[in-house]
Amino acid sequence: MIENLGHALAETRKTGRGVRFSVEVTPEGTVRIVHPPENQDIAGTQAAERTAGSGLARAKARGEALAASILAHEDMVTAEELARRMGTTRVTVNARRHARQLIGLEGPTRGYRYPAWQLDRDGRPFAIIPNLFTALGDSPWTIYRFLTQRHPELEGRTAIAALEKGEDKRVLSVAASIAEGTFA
Repeated sequence: MIENLGHALAETRKTGRGVRFSVEVTPEGTVRIVHPPENQDIAGTQAAERTAGSGLARAKARGEALAASILAHEDMVTAEELARRMGTTRVTVNARRHARQLIGLEGPTRGYRYPAWQLDRDGRPFAIIPNLFTALGDSPWTIYRFLTQRHPELEGRTAIAALEKGEDKRVLSVAASIAEGTFA
């Protein structure tokens, strides 16, 4: 394989054009170098990748549109509004978002929106939020999705509905099961 890589490097220096090849390894351990068709050079491959990339661009645009739609819901509020509901300041809200104590969602436009439902009746964020970040990772969108989707382990309810009933331990157990790829 190293020898073939050396030949490919020599060919690129000689022709001034890039060379592509693939390495195929069979279950038996046989290694084979697979060259692309002779008429397919790097430029042709890059053009094909750009064409395929337009599908990626469309998918990204759909994702941005969905995010914008979610952020436009009436239960999504600004930092200022969340601060008012919490009886604190916008600076504190932003600090708590950075500390992963609040869910702040960033969309395609500047600024964050905060789900109002993450506060209890007394204006305090659900205490479980930092634990959800620990269990599920750093993406606020992941935490949002987990909390808003229905889970069979919660009798088909959303995690928000379970939290509103005080089922923090159960919700965290479901999050841990999802993170580990096991189900309670």
